[in-house]
Amino acid sequence: MTKNRKQEIRTEVKRRRADADPRLLHEASKRAVQQFTELDAYKDTQILLAYVDAKREVETRLLMRQAWEDGKRVAAPRVDGSGIMHYYYIDSLQDLEPGSFGIMEPKKECPLCETEDGLLLMPGVAFDEHCHRVGYGGGYYDRYLEKHPGLVHIALAFEFQIFAGVPFEEHDILPQMIVTDLRILIPEEKKMKTLEEIGVCAREAEPVLRIMDTSKKNETLLHVAETLMSMSGYILAENAKDVARAKENGMNQGLIDRLMLNESRMEGIAEGIRQVAALNDPVGEVLSMKQRPNGLMIGQKRVPLGVIGIIYESRPNVTADAFALCFKAGNVVILRGGSDAFYSNLAIVKAIRTALGHMSIPQDAIQLIEDTRRETVQEFMKMNRYVDVLIPRGGAGLIRTVVENSRIPVIETGTGNCHIFVDESADFDMAADIIFNAKTQRIGVCNACESLVVHEKIVDAFLPVLKKRLDEMQVEMRGDDRALQAAEGLVPAEEGDWGREYLDYILSVKTVSGIDEAIRHINRYNTGHSEAIVTSDYANAQRFLNEIDAAAVYVNASTRFTDGFEFGFGAEIGISTQKLHARGPMGLEALTSSKYIIYGNGQIR
Repeated sequence: MTKNRKQEIRTEVKRRRADADPRLLHEASKRAVQQFTELDAYKDTQILLAYVDAKREVETRLLMRQAWEDGKRVAAPRVDGSGIMHYYYIDSLQDLEPGSFGIMEPKKECPLCETEDGLLLMPGVAFDEHCHRVGYGGGYYDRYLEKHPGLVHIALAFEFQIFAGVPFEEHDILPQMIVTDLRILIPEEKKMKTLEEIGVCAREAEPVLRIMDTSKKNETLLHVAETLMSMSGYILAENAKDVARAKENGMNQGLIDRLMLNESRMEGIAEGIRQVAALNDPVGEVLSMKQRPNGLMIGQKRVPLGVIGIIYESRPNVTADAFALCFKAGNVVILRGGSDAFYSNLAIVKAIRTALGHMSIPQDAIQLIEDTRRETVQEFMKMNRYVDVLIPRGGAGLIRTVVENSRIPVIETGTGNCHIFVDESADFDMAADIIFNAKTQRIGVCNACESLVVHEKIVDAFLPVLKKRLDEMQVEMRGDDRALQAAEGLVPAEEGDWGREYLDYILSVKTVSGIDEAIRHINRYNTGHSEAIVTSDYANAQRFLNEIDAAAVYVNASTRFTDGFEFGFGAEIGISTQKLHARGPMGLEALTSSKYIIYGNGQIR
């Protein structure tokens, strides 16, 4: 039926073109091109990828000439012998020659255009007001845009090519805009959704995920991982925009490190999703089943939480991690990322939604709130009608704001003022290795060491050794009076240093008289995240494990292991520093609730 209807539309448009006065078509082309050149997308691009008009289409040659006058580069498409379309740069219309079906194409000697940052003119026979498109039937542009998703793609059309509705399929790639001789059309999905619309869409998707079987979830997650890698070039290009803007704005190196993606980190994201697919599905797990004296069988089983909202800052990997865990646990997720990672988050969500579409899963299983205004966060926190739980991930200010203002139940993820206590019996080499790793391996993460606590009996011998090691990474050490005496080159610490999460190459150093003072100091200033002791004394190790109040407590190991991946959970939704519902790295089980299932045979009370 769809195929027949498309053919009917193609026939009708062909008739309308044939009946149109050529002079009127030329005037309409000029109006459409004029509107096109007034778009911000046109003004901002340096490269225009444009097909050459034929068969009474809008005269794209007018647009090409204007682009050359405006100092832009122009590329036109050519289909090779295997049916693959590529774009080639042309400097004038003289660089064109007749190609397939008599359509003008770039000559063979024209250089290949491989940009991911241009404006592509999308052809079509017919469109509707929702920007669905009927093409010429070859699928060239859908395939090209799947491989180059970063390109802005806009259609040019005559008004008579706009129908009330045209057939479409879920996998069709829509123009981001249609410019006609009379108006500009924008598809609904490209218009920024209101929070109300996002909430409604989330609730509509939630029942589908709630009952989805494990094999379908796993198959979908594996396809999401594959799609993220196939679109990694696009994602990295978008991430580069965020990183460049961060550097221009003077963001510190630790936060830039959090923001930055590369091929290795993309593979890490994909591998995290694959690991989630390999994990046991907690949904449906029977936690208990017992028979009451009256014959009732009462059981308890795990169920999804429903719709999870996540507010986070400059870590685009959270976008993919959060989706994978929420999806595997049967939850819809609404994301509100920080403006610093805006382009990165958009790109990752686009890749995930593309994969969901391929798998016939509601794409609104993941939605990104694109409005980055702070007022939007305040409104989001009031959406308890649609959102079942809210998880903040970021700095202390963000977390405090959410905890204090949200109407939605909150799972609090804390900041990481992590300590390492070097006891008097510690092996110096082991201690130096652990501290060097915990402080310098990745400074911008919440499980990095921020504060060193040293037993006074070894401070004179140990601190110079550690200082020499940390100097390799130019770590600034801020010490108390006793530490300043033990090693040269330390900066005096202030009271505020003991509770500060630096996210930088800075380490505070506190000297203590023994295990008692170390425990008191750490419990006073820690954030309940991760704390470590380096010791050979079993009794001190056990006291530290029992008396330190934190989500993760280590003996002779780096705090950097507090991570869902390292704990065997796959990706994590965050590291909870509260004590209700979930604590520590939150894997799949933390994203479920439970309900009671009661079987009877007619019992009444």
